[in-house]
Amino acid sequence: MGNRGFTLIEMIVVIALISIMLVVAIPRLEGGLFSDGSDETARWIIATVRGLKEKAVVENKTFLLNVSPDVQRLWITEAGMADTDADAAREAGYSLPRGVNIDHVAFSQTERVSSGTIPIAFFPKGYSDKAVIRMRTNDGDRLAFFIEPFLAGVNLVRGPEGW
Repeated sequence: MGNRGFTLIEMIVVIALISIMLVVAIPRLEGGLFSDGSDETARWIIATVRGLKEKAVVENKTFLLNVSPDVQRLWITEAGMADTDADAAREAGYSLPRGVNIDHVAFSQTERVSSGTIPIAFFPKGYSDKAVIRMRTNDGDRLAFFIEPFLAGVNLVRGPEGW
């Protein structure tokens, strides 16, 4: 048998298969390759805050969500934890993806902290400090994570409304 070319029907089948694969693959690429990392960061903060509120009650301990604009990292410690354990927790913490930066943490309208390690406490009675973690992306997007003392979840506001 000699070398034969593709028939019209075979070409249509191949193009249809490639089209189907692209329809499935392109939405997945949108969240991965072209993402600034803000969605991943939002999921991490929301899940962590919810988990810390529950963990503080279950284990009857005070936990701290440490936010550091200086090193662009978040990590969890227990109140009164030994320095060596706290340092290890910091190293194992969540590093922000490239393109997402911590701007500051606000505890009130007038109290904003934008450097150092900023602890947000979660207490055994089920409440936490009231705080707003504000971030910016390299694309100019703004994110504000509102942590309310008596609510389990986090309210995420995108855009200037949360500032």
